[in-house]
Amino acid sequence: MRYYIVVYDVNEKRVKKVHDVLRQYLQWRQRSVFEGWLGRNEVAELKRKLSRVIKEEEDSVLFYSLPDDKCFTTFHLGKPAEEFDNVI
Repeated sequence: MRYYIVVYDVNEKRVKKVHDVLRQYLQWRQRSVFEGWLGRNEVAELKRKLSRVIKEEEDSVLFYSLPDDKCFTTFHLGKPAEEFDNVI
């Protein structure tokens, strides 16, 4: 298992589909940012599902893989993520 941060930049027509797929595997942090623990098989399955939803010539999904959730720190400025309106 590894800790992942996943961010995406996709055409607005596909935002909800990408969001819904990622939400099955990871915790939604804000807008287009998800994070959480994934095993090797889960990563492969997630990549397959996302590949069916995105258009690779237009969209981008970026995975940051970290050995654990203690090797980085986060801080927040502005409106807390939990107060954002739901995705499109």
